[in-house]
Amino acid sequence: MKLDEATVEIIKDSRGSETVLARVVSGDNWGEASVPSGRSRSSYEAYVLEPHIAQKRFLSEVKEKMLGRNFEHQDKFDNFLRRLDGTADKRRLGGNTTLALSLAFARTAARERGLELYEYINRIYRVGGQAIPLSLPRLIFNLINGGKHAMGTDLSFQEFQVIPQHESVREGVAAGRNLYKRLGEALRKQFGKDNVELGDEAGYAVKFGSNERALAALKEAVREDAFRKRVSFDLGIDAAANSFYDKDKGIYRVGREEMKAGELAKYYRHLAHKYGLMLIEDPFHEEAFADFAGLNKTTGFYVVADDLTATNLARTKIAVGNAAADAMIVKPNQAGTLTETVEAARYAHRSGWQLIVSHRSGETEDDFIADLAVGINAWGIKAGAPETAVRMAKYYRLEKIEKELEGK
Repeated sequence: MKLDEATVEIIKDSRGSETVLARVVSGDNWGEASVPSGRSRSSYEAYVLEPHIAQKRFLSEVKEKMLGRNFEHQDKFDNFLRRLDGTADKRRLGGNTTLALSLAFARTAARERGLELYEYINRIYRVGGQAIPLSLPRLIFNLINGGKHAMGTDLSFQEFQVIPQHESVREGVAAGRNLYKRLGEALRKQFGKDNVELGDEAGYAVKFGSNERALAALKEAVREDAFRKRVSFDLGIDAAANSFYDKDKGIYRVGREEMKAGELAKYYRHLAHKYGLMLIEDPFHEEAFADFAGLNKTTGFYVVADDLTATNLARTKIAVGNAAADAMIVKPNQAGTLTETVEAARYAHRSGWQLIVSHRSGETEDDFIADLAVGINAWGIKAGAPETAVRMAKYYRLEKIEKELEGK
């Protein structure tokens, strides 16, 4: 595919911060993509370059080298970008720029081939040389925000999640939106309207007093929903333990308590048993492979790696080798190109891990991750609370894909 034109523009994300949007053109086909940003980040993520600097470097160091060249496959284009950057973490061009260009290229290539984006991704994803069936992911809604996603709260954990037990995406989204609305009404009644705000991912941000009180409120809302409408949900949390780990002292500050890794593991088991947790994401800090593995050996819930693996193939290999988890978060902007995202996901998938494709706290209305989740046969997808345009864009795209797959 020969590229005839390429641009990088600056837009605003859901937090009002600047980010980049790339557009590439090949003949009559074109594609564009914008890149989100995370507030809670792993040390191993692709570097985010200040957007104005990224735009200038694209114009001076990338654009002319791209135009007129023929890239036969996605990996050829992505490797071209990696070579131009020349750094391990994409510090020169910015992982935000390389990803925007990579995803825009993917959309253009899919159009040129007459494929839906999820079909295009599925064709390059193949595991062990074998085609992987297309499938719709389970929906993971973040209804209560804490940690770095809701700085005004007193919650250590970052996400308090519900996972609807629905085969249909449409039914799952509807159930999630109804639960979200009723939970908001209950919280405003309990804490007062002025004391209930929204966090970065559109979940409710409230001073509950403790993580357990937040979980209890969520469990009660789920119980009420099950009683009234016979709708069932599982619960999960993203602890995001990097954010409350004191590296100098080797302790975790959970609310007013200080815990060693062993004590924290015991606390997680208590929460899992009491609240029926299906998954716990990032229970320990990003270097704690052994602690992850210890918890993973003794639980009946998914231990999910995010900051630990950072959608990075080398980190994923270490985590798999240590049996540190049994599920992994997949975030394209951690990797910086679609090819690297697919490589890390493929390795985890081949190793028997579940995949959960995820948005970021600072989002755009780009719905690429919906197609990615379907194309790589992901077990789940996180796109935030079922509210606000940037979050709902992903869920609406999944509903559209569901209709297309039903018609095939």
